[in-house]
Amino acid sequence: MTPRVTFVLVTYGGGELARHCLDVLAEHTDAPYEVVVVDSASPDGTGQWLEDNLAGATVVRMAENLGFGAGCNLGVQHARTEFVCFLNADVEVTAGWLDPLLDLLDRTPAAAAAAPLMVFPDGRLQEAGSLLGGDAYSRGWGDGTTDETVLYPRVVDYASAACLVLRRRAFHEVGGFSPEYHIAYYEDTDLQFGLRARGWQVWVQPSSRVLHVRHGTSSTSRAEELSDINREVFRRRWADELATRPPSLGVHEHPHRLWWLRDHPASARVLLVASRVPAFGSGREAAVPAEWRRSDPTLAVTLLAGGGAVNAEPWRAAGVEVEVADDFGAWSRERVGHYDVVVALGTDVPATEVTEWQPTAVRALDLASLAHPGWERRFAETGARADAVRAGVERAATLAALEWAEVVSCGAPDVVEWARAAGRSPHLVPDAPEEFRAAMAEVLLACTVVPGS
Repeated sequence: MTPRVTFVLVTYGGGELARHCLDVLAEHTDAPYEVVVVDSASPDGTGQWLEDNLAGATVVRMAENLGFGAGCNLGVQHARTEFVCFLNADVEVTAGWLDPLLDLLDRTPAAAAAAPLMVFPDGRLQEAGSLLGGDAYSRGWGDGTTDETVLYPRVVDYASAACLVLRRRAFHEVGGFSPEYHIAYYEDTDLQFGLRARGWQVWVQPSSRVLHVRHGTSSTSRAEELSDINREVFRRRWADELATRPPSLGVHEHPHRLWWLRDHPASARVLLVASRVPAFGSGREAAVPAEWRRSDPTLAVTLLAGGGAVNAEPWRAAGVEVEVADDFGAWSRERVGHYDVVVALGTDVPATEVTEWQPTAVRALDLASLAHPGWERRFAETGARADAVRAGVERAATLAALEWAEVVSCGAPDVVEWARAAGRSPHLVPDAPEEFRAAMAEVLLACTVVPGS
């Protein structure tokens, strides 16, 4: 089988660490691959040690230490495979780590790069992709947390090149790593900002996981010193982009800024509101969220539902953020002004509590069926006052939802007719899968917004 990936490692000392990294790589990577190790003029003889001890790898020795970016550029020149993977010597891959990344790249032609979750050796999350504030300070998403179950594949600002799989042609298209950066730090951020500026996407795939000893090949103080130097270079190169972003420092004092920065790379931000998390792949209540997800892989899609037992895992695996809350208004307040579209899945959700804090969002309602006709029929049969009251409550709730919505999709012709009689112009979206997709496209068009507006 022809190798699809070339692993590029850059070393500056630590030959034994590099060999351990490659031993673990061989243990947990089934597909064939190639390896290029670039030694940045290590003063301790690591370059010669690598040549003498690394079997099956191409070892390239630089005459002087020009840094991580230059070493990677040189390593990629020796690659002939479709993909390259930059891999730090202090990273240990885990079983089954590579296939989810290649699968994502194969399914997403616009994706230039895919990154795994990075975790500390003690199991805490280090990074599920990263974000960058207008002050050019970065944050690994989820840094220090232990709950990986809430994560899902999504587009990101950038991901650490300590372990990053890229299309080789995209790397060459952007010109590789910029030579303006000193030794290390920010050159991977710069590279991925360049990719996104050219229409490429960068993804994180949580079903892939690697261990990383942060600053394992240098001291923390040296890392901070190099970061400070290169941060100024990055600020100069991306001043216009940074001017559109809130600062990262102090972001936890303003939570809405954190969500904004996380979802900034998305084409638009969509919030689906339901009384419960629908069973994945079952019925219309699942078809609507699924169609939003399929309509554009780069949408940031959030499903907000009431409490109770839920099975959110398949939704998250499909790229949908799932949030469960008792107080929808308080939840929405934390992300004030964040969403471009809010979709109420039925009339039994407090949509107005949500949109109070999302004043610029397009308001959409999916009205699959009507509840009040059934209660009216029951009242006609029983004469029970409680049935009449329930019919009135359901009718009032439906009319209020129609009044709230700017766009209405319906699941049956009789629902469409009733909505028209109530003064609305709904879209008929049948339950049949092919018809559903075609009709939902019309609704999506009606909800088209300019991201960030």
